[in-house]
Order: sequence, then C-alpha cells, then structure tokens
Amino acid sequence: MHYYLEIHKALKDGLDFPDYYGANLDALWDCLTDFIDNNDDIILKNYQDVEKVNKEYANKILYVFKEAKHYANDAFVGARIIVERDGVEVEIE
Repeated sequence: MHYYLEIHKALKDGLDFPDYYGANLDALWDCLTDFIDNNDDIILKNYQDVEKVNKEYANKILYVFKEAKHYANDAFVGARIIVERDGVEVEIE
C-alpha cells in the first residue's frame, strides 16, 4: 500500500495537482478531467518501475489517463500522453 501512495505523490507533484488530491484512481480521474487544460505532453517516466510492483494497478493508471483524455478531449486538445519504459517513449491513445 505504501508504494501506491508514492505513485500518487509523484503524479500529484508532477502534474501540479492541488493539495487535496486524494491519492487514488478516482481522484486521478477528477484531477485529470478538471485541471489538465493545456497542450503540454504528459510523460510518465520510468513506468516499468510501477509495472514491476503491480502490473494490474499500472494498467489501471494508464486506463484512467486514456479515458480521461477521451472524456476531456477539449481540455487535452494537443496534449499527448506518453509512457516511458526503459528509455523508450510510446504514446498512448
């Protein structure tokens, strides 16, 4: 459980989410759909580390990003979501 809090702290800090960010997948959805409103790329670096700890949870995080991008298409106009694994970047659609 401790590792999940570290993952969400990195997401909160990296994406500049508010202090009240709830550190769970629902809060991630809420913040992505409420606060991401620019054309910057979102790069999830060293994602292989998250996948090594819990592949299922890592997939859930990516699912939230993917669904939020489609839901909030106007907000994510030119933004790309990129997953970096072992130095290789792949855009998720």
